[in-house]
Amino acid sequence: MSRIRKHRLKKALIRQEQPKKKMSKQMLMTMIIGGLMVLSVFGIMFSSYNSGNEKVTYGDHIFKQTSKGWTTEIGGRKAEFSYLPGDIEGLEISKEITDRLKSSKVVYITFNPNTKSVQNFELMRFELGNAMSQLGGVYAMAGVSEENEKYTQPLVDCRNATATLPVISITEGNETRAYLDGECIVLESDEYASGVLKDRVLYAMLGIIE
Repeated sequence: MSRIRKHRLKKALIRQEQPKKKMSKQMLMTMIIGGLMVLSVFGIMFSSYNSGNEKVTYGDHIFKQTSKGWTTEIGGRKAEFSYLPGDIEGLEISKEITDRLKSSKVVYITFNPNTKSVQNFELMRFELGNAMSQLGGVYAMAGVSEENEKYTQPLVDCRNATATLPVISITEGNETRAYLDGECIVLESDEYASGVLKDRVLYAMLGIIE
């Protein structure tokens, strides 16, 4: 047998005799995490498949669950909410604010575009304005309270509010509340509670929560 063949045979035997490497802890954890992620995806898909089956009655309204939250009908139109009225009715909205929302025909909705919660407040302004226009018959106009090169809307704050043209000012703060500042309705929340406050204001305006 040639030296070359003997050398190759020896290498092959050495490879066969080498013990198998044990699975490292890092590989094991990666596999476990991957498995959990796959299971969570199936869980989300199963939850989405079953969404819409649950119904909750609040007063005269029936709320149906969707993949995004809850829906009910207001005057033949579908109204969408993230939270059920029973879950957020403890957040008080004064009768004076409710009456002003119901009686208004035109409003400005404004927020500070330079706040750290800009994305949440921009979404809050958009959803609140759309719902007020489509469900409450209120023409909602967009404004900003401070200059920002990304926003072309007019500068509007509480100083511009009048009895015939109220201003809804979305403001960042540590509390979650709605209060009046003259003719201005101030909606104060942090970035996490903006959706709660938006739903609560709409429930008040639509008469779902008295």
